[in-house]
Amino acid sequence: MSDDSDIAQARVFLDLLATHARTLARAINTAERTYQAQRLRELHAELRTVRHCIERIHCRYPDIAPPHHARI
Repeated sequence: MSDDSDIAQARVFLDLLATHARTLARAINTAERTYQAQRLRELHAELRTVRHCIERIHCRYPDIAPPHHARI
């Protein structure tokens, strides 16, 4: 029973992380176009952290994946 709730929670978190990664990718695109070097470094660092979290979830729960629309 606990495993089911852990997997369900991981799926929700994975979906939220994927959504946040897409938002960061759009912000990176904007920062690149407007030459915001410091902001760009911050966004890339945050995106690396988000991707690391996604990777850790996949390592812990290899059978789950975000919905197709949420993939990055």
